Amino acid sequence: MRLRRTGIIPADARVRHYDELDEETQVTVRELAGRPRTAPEVNDLDDGDVVKFTDYYEVRAR
Repeated sequence: MRLRRTGIIPADARVRHYDELDEETQVTVRELAGRPRTAPEVNDLDDGDVVKFTDYYEVRAR
């Protein structure tokens, strides 16, 4: 999975706040936020979800 910073949140997107995520997912979000890296998918997030962290990030599955 990858995270892509976004300023547009689709009306049908599930928005997840960082503090709602489990610890493993929080670590993955911290590692991917703002970096062009790929990580294994986590069970807590699906393709198209948006995570509110330091900014809004859209989840993209590989």
